[in-house]
Order: sequence, then C-alpha cells, then structure tokens
Amino acid sequence: MLFDRILDVFRTTKARHRAVLAPFPENPKPSPRSDTAGDIVAFFTVNSIYETEAARMVASAWRLGLSVHTWPFISTGSWVRNASVKPTFLLKQRESRRGALLYVDVDAVFHRDPWPVLSGMDCDIAVYRERGRLLSGTILINDTPAARELLADWKRRCNENPEVWDQVALQELLDEDRLSDKPRYREGALSSAFCWVFDRVSNGKPGKVYIEHLQASREGSRARGQARKGLMRRHERVRTIERILEENRQRLLR
Repeated sequence: MLFDRILDVFRTTKARHRAVLAPFPENPKPSPRSDTAGDIVAFFTVNSIYETEAARMVASAWRLGLSVHTWPFISTGSWVRNASVKPTFLLKQRESRRGALLYVDVDAVFHRDPWPVLSGMDCDIAVYRERGRLLSGTILINDTPAARELLADWKRRCNENPEVWDQVALQELLDEDRLSDKPRYREGALSSAFCWVFDRVSNGKPGKVYIEHLQASREGSRARGQARKGLMRRHERVRTIERILEENRQRLLR
C-alpha cells in the first residue's frame, strides 16, 4: 500500500540520519594551551537567534580550554548580505592579529580542540569541499601575505556582487586562481571533521568530529516536508547539546 511505502521511506531516511550522528562529548578534558594555537573568531547579528547560537558555541569552546572572539553587528536585512560581511570581518581580523586564524560560523559547537591538527597545515587558507562545493562555515586563515591578498580579493568580489553568497564568491575566486598560469594562493583541504553537519549523510561520520555545524539557517524559513524534518532534527540535536553543556556547567559549580 502507498502508506506503507511512505512509512518505509520515512524509517529508512531517519535511520540513515541516525547512522551518521556522532555523539557530543559528555565530559571532555580541556587541552593545554599550545604556542602554535591561533585565534578563533566569529561574528553574529544582534537581536537575532544568532546571539543564542554564539553563546552556545562559546560555551562548547570554553569547556575545552578554548576561547572564541565574537563580534556583534547590525543586520543588513538580508541573510545573503549578512553572510557577505564575512570577508570584510576576516580581513580586519587578519590585519590586526598575528598567527593562524580559525573562522567558525556561530551556529556550531566544538567537540575537540582543532589546533593540534590545524596548526601544522602549510597553506594560505584551508576550507572544506563537499563533492567539489566549498563550504565556508569553517575556514583556516594562516598569517601570510597571500592570505591577506585573498581576503581583500574576496571582500572586493562580495562588495561588487552583494547578492552572491559569500562561499560561492570564495569558491569562484579559488577555482579561477587554481586554473591560472601563475596561482597566487595555496589552498589546504579540511576534512569533514572540521565542518561536520550533524545530520548530513553526504559528509559521512568522521572518526573524530572537531567542529559540528547546527544549521541555524533552517529556522529562517517556513519549512515544509523534508525541510520541516530537518528543522525538527536540528531542534532535537540542540536540546541534546544544551543539556550536556548545562550538566557540565553544574558539575563545575559543585
């Protein structure tokens, strides 16, 4: 019967999502601060759900002994335009800080200290690509002249095309450079463990997750069908993570 087939599809889909779900660490041990560790930076729009997302991310980093420098800004009124602020923000951070920079979208949480892996990457910028598509939720930016030049080019491109998604503009820039006669930028490859979307089957289930993205953008639409199910999965995941973070906080207060 049609209903039975639909139910089978639903159960199969739900099982696939659960199969890739990595547990959020219950009681991780803080990592000692290393001289090779860089700064973690992020920004968020004020008077929005992203204030809550930022607080959750900071809490997840703090229990690992990590600090995240977050900055608020006023919304432009458009989600795409808000995202296009990213290269401007990162260029300012790159110009004012020494050492490696790790940018992470605020709707993310940390499972593990990423610096033992990232500090050894010899590149100007490192990003995660899924089936060829660049995802800009996690970006490593090393302290090199080429990295600053790349951020300036990215900023210029976003300013010229404010309705183009920031990660599309960055991918176009990197792809064009790679195909040129004299490439200027050295791109490193992050694994999905550093840009892991908790319920995305295509990014698999890494042996270790370092940074998990919770897809707050799902909150901004009137979800129907599969989108509605994705939103419900996000809410369930957020509740689990916040319960663990609160239990950690209460243990420290005892």
